[in-house]
Amino acid sequence: MQRIRASVGDYYYDIHLDNGLTGRLGDRLSETLHPRRALLIVDENIDRLYGARVVRSLEAAMIRPYVLTLPTGGYAQTLDALREITAAMTDMALSPEDALVAMGGGKLCDSVGYAAWNYKSVVRLVYVPTTLIGMADWAVGGKTALEYKLGSRMIGSFFPPTLTLIDPQTVCTMPEREFESGMAEVIKSACAADAALFHQLETLTGRAAVEVRMEEIAWRCLAIKQSLSGTDRRKLLLGHGLANAIETAQRYRGLLHGEAVGVGMRVTACAAERCGMSARGTADRIAECLQRYHLPMTAVVDPDFMLRRIHALGESLDTAVPERVGWCAVRHLGNAFFADAWFNTPM
Repeated sequence: MQRIRASVGDYYYDIHLDNGLTGRLGDRLSETLHPRRALLIVDENIDRLYGARVVRSLEAAMIRPYVLTLPTGGYAQTLDALREITAAMTDMALSPEDALVAMGGGKLCDSVGYAAWNYKSVVRLVYVPTTLIGMADWAVGGKTALEYKLGSRMIGSFFPPTLTLIDPQTVCTMPEREFESGMAEVIKSACAADAALFHQLETLTGRAAVEVRMEEIAWRCLAIKQSLSGTDRRKLLLGHGLANAIETAQRYRGLLHGEAVGVGMRVTACAAERCGMSARGTADRIAECLQRYHLPMTAVVDPDFMLRRIHALGESLDTAVPERVGWCAVRHLGNAFFADAWFNTPM
């Protein structure tokens, strides 16, 4: 069992990471929070894979389980899902003596976190991320959000969990494309602040080799994010400016988020090398590592629409630039840099 103390402002909470933790979730809750009841919120896929195991674990720890199962997919981040979650919390009269457990991907956990923030009473929120992006990235943070229209996450708040529990073995059940998309976020974290991790990712061969080391990889990504604070945390936005423009230009029907981040990283690194901001060969190493995990190098978008999305980024904003593999700098750049990056980088 490994533990990291995470923070959101002046608020601190623990992240526990251990292989097989889903089967011991009840014990971990009992040892840390001592709840009498737990409302477990999952989607249909997670319920099928892990629901019975988690319920048995809760019951064995003398925690009375209540389960709400939501449809799989984007439904979890809708207002209808928020109503279901809030109704379940209200029906069982969820109190500070209980635990609200969100187990699944980022969309489900975001919605449950927002419902907890908006609830009439104090809630002890527990996240159990089951995706690679969840383990490597948003387990440290506290941002919650809903979608009110396609691609918009403007309804949200900051509400950090009381506890986060991570079982790295759950990535073994992820679909292939989602796993690869998650690897883009892992590569991004390594490129931003951990040269040794990046080198390890360059040498691993295939998904099976990554899964064997997933506990270490997830832990190092969490440590990277927690070690960065203030403006430095923007280093982890490497590739995200262009990724957001790509996703919007494709109306969220093209590349997955991690895939778009990978494209954004490569293009940003190429432009930074041309401008003398990155060491020679940095872009090639990033591209080769992305290709190692079957991530796309390009994105098909309408050029005019993409240009409008790039201009919408703003005239001047903090941008993560990879000066070399394992070290990003935060520079004050604008949409002229991104336009040059996108339209002058060979695809």
